[in-house]
Amino acid sequence: MIISGAFYRIQLIRLVTGPDPSDLTVREPSPTEIGRALHLFRTDPLPRQARVFVAVKTRPLERFVAAAAWWPMGDTLGFRLAVQPGSADRLAASDRLVRQIAECGRALGIRNMRYADLLLDNSEWVPTLKENGFVILHSERFFEASARESWARTVEMAERMRDKIPPSWHTESIRQHPPETILDFIEPFHLMPADEVRDRWRDDCPYGFELDLSAILFDGARPVGAFLMRRKLDVLFVDVRVVQTGNQLLNSLGNVALLRHSALTYGSARRDINRLQFRGGEMEHRETANLAMRMGGNELPPRHTFARSLLHKSG
Repeated sequence: MIISGAFYRIQLIRLVTGPDPSDLTVREPSPTEIGRALHLFRTDPLPRQARVFVAVKTRPLERFVAAAAWWPMGDTLGFRLAVQPGSADRLAASDRLVRQIAECGRALGIRNMRYADLLLDNSEWVPTLKENGFVILHSERFFEASARESWARTVEMAERMRDKIPPSWHTESIRQHPPETILDFIEPFHLMPADEVRDRWRDDCPYGFELDLSAILFDGARPVGAFLMRRKLDVLFVDVRVVQTGNQLLNSLGNVALLRHSALTYGSARRDINRLQFRGGEMEHRETANLAMRMGGNELPPRHTFARSLLHKSG
């Protein structure tokens, strides 16, 4: 992970906030502090190109209150916040960090700023983001189902529909292909930036896709479906689920074919994954809902992408 050295040749030191009466300082961590800073993001590993700021209190002992990681994604600056549990300074620290990242983005000539994760309405970061001019860019619905029940239903449905699936179709694990195989295919759905797809496609990525469970649906040599999943604890998150055949019935069969690939690859004997979570943007709400219900699932609260322009200062 690159968080120091030659990243962008700008004098960030002039942007970093100095001490104030509240004894809260925002700065870059020193080389010996990088491990402490990254520990705050231990449950959500960062892209390799991420850079980090920390919010530091020095009295009575120096300690990291919070941290922010940020990285460019084209004309957008992506970022993520993390805090020490129980810190009384978390709100002030997160506000200072967001403002600092915004100044860095402007210095780099970046036009927009976006929180890297989808957030629930009651997320602790929402008030800070709104106070700094962020608005909801788009919302997505989420659905959850039992993994074992989903696999069983999928295999059963695939068996019933076997004669309806076109003989030219086949599925392959994404491990067998580069991400460029599907980048143009999934790009119109704006589910994930291309750089993030590439990063999560790596075999050594700690937060990456499950390379064997994730699959591509081909019609001959042409990709017509993609099913990209990553694991966190006992949950499989379906980050990308796109099937485009030009026919609604065939789209439904494509979803079954992709799920069958995952079910058979995973195997019924393993029990360390208990839940599946699906998400659906505006274009595929109904299809995702129907799929989740067929899997015996239920709907979870929606989550949102928060973003703002950096062409003007908020507040």
